Amino acid sequence: MTIGLTGSWTAKAGLLVRDTGSRSKQVSQSDKVRQMLALVGNNPIALDTAKMDKMDLRKQMKGFDPSNVSVKSLGNLSVFLKERGLISDVTAVTLSNAGDKFDRFGVKDPDAKFNALEYFATQLDSIQNNAIKGNKYGNYLIPEFKKAIYVLQNLETYGKSSGTSAKSLNGVSAKA
Repeated sequence: MTIGLTGSWTAKAGLLVRDTGSRSKQVSQSDKVRQMLALVGNNPIALDTAKMDKMDLRKQMKGFDPSNVSVKSLGNLSVFLKERGLISDVTAVTLSNAGDKFDRFGVKDPDAKFNALEYFATQLDSIQNNAIKGNKYGNYLIPEFKKAIYVLQNLETYGKSSGTSAKSLNGVSAKA
């Protein structure tokens, strides 16, 4: 007779449960984020930068950093882009809801800085995991979260560049 735990059983909350290998090395959050962003890739036509150049928006976007943005400024930016027809209503709502941390009185701190790309990458990862588990609603959210990532990446690139963007191919323009 054996006393104690044998085999692949562990004690959790007073119960014996089978250990399914959860002791494997945990992947750090930043590695997961990098992996998700690499899987999503980028879409240079998700935001019509030629149209933005025509509107002379480069000065407003100069220095945009999606890794250090507040909830309030991202919300204002999404309204700004939507009003100019650069992004769709759904993408604007997706961007404006990013990073909101609510308590019973509303948004805790709308001026707190957060990494928007990391936020969307982690949200996309959890949505995809839930979709695998049978949550059909998640399948509808995946393209919208990808669009939000593309828009943020393109805004960052647009804000860092100094000249005019390449002209759209054959008059093709895109709207996220």
